Amino acid sequence: MRVSQMLRTVWLLVGFSVCASAIAEERILSFHSQIAIAADASMQVREEIAVVAEGNDIRRGIYRDFPTDYTDRYGNAYRVDFDLIGVSRDGHPEPSHTARRTNGVRVYIGSEDILLPPGRHAYTLEYTTRRQIGFFADHDELYWNVTGNGWVFPIDRASAVVLLPEPVPAAQISALGFTGSTGSTAGDYTATVDTGRVEISTTAPLGANQGLTLVVSWPKGVVSEPGNWQRLVYLLQDNRGLLLASAALLLSWLYLHLAWQRVGRDPAPGVIFPRYEPPAGYSPASARYIWRMGYDGKVLAAAV
Repeated sequence: MRVSQMLRTVWLLVGFSVCASAIAEERILSFHSQIAIAADASMQVREEIAVVAEGNDIRRGIYRDFPTDYTDRYGNAYRVDFDLIGVSRDGHPEPSHTARRTNGVRVYIGSEDILLPPGRHAYTLEYTTRRQIGFFADHDELYWNVTGNGWVFPIDRASAVVLLPEPVPAAQISALGFTGSTGSTAGDYTATVDTGRVEISTTAPLGANQGLTLVVSWPKGVVSEPGNWQRLVYLLQDNRGLLLASAALLLSWLYLHLAWQRVGRDPAPGVIFPRYEPPAGYSPASARYIWRMGYDGKVLAAAV
């Protein structure tokens, strides 16, 4: 009897331990993004991220990676804008700073000298970005990775709402979604299209390094397409390094050309007239050497 009670107690303790470890696992409980598209093609994004922190990977806070370097459909490299508006945790402002990464910006959230209390925390990020809209012949489109695929934690639920600047009829809006790792075409999501807005949410949890991507398209004319002048500005911005290198090369050539014009160019010849005697102080051999710019047999003969 006593042995059976001990076994029962052990199994209960094991069960409680398993449940506690499952509950305490660090994870993203929900990731919701509101994407407001303006008429000038800029976007204001508000992300609400609820996490469970246990002091393992989430000790002082979290970070959010935002890619900024892309290649367009023509193979041209370009960089989008990213401006952080503010960050909060549990409804209160939270310290944050940004740092450049290989292909984007990382937002660090939290204080270096303050450990995060274990438990649930709700983070909110707000930022603006430009050059995210794709302009095509018969429609415009937003291709947007809602969550990013760099999280090392599972995401229980991800969702997003896209707000257009005009009340576009639902019949003129299309919405697609993809879930899973980078390049995945899985479709574990539901989408609702309404006048001027699209809502999308996952129907299954996302694993580590998995995310939710949406593709929303609408008729042309709702969002302003960049003009020729703006495209030129973007071109110069995207090729700043090449532009600086070309300018440096041009300045170097200009400097060398001016220097040659000033000190390297032979002086203009004067009036040429015959001289029947060698210049004073120069022997026939010296004159021959200067004229030939080197020795030959006649220089030696003249010297003798």
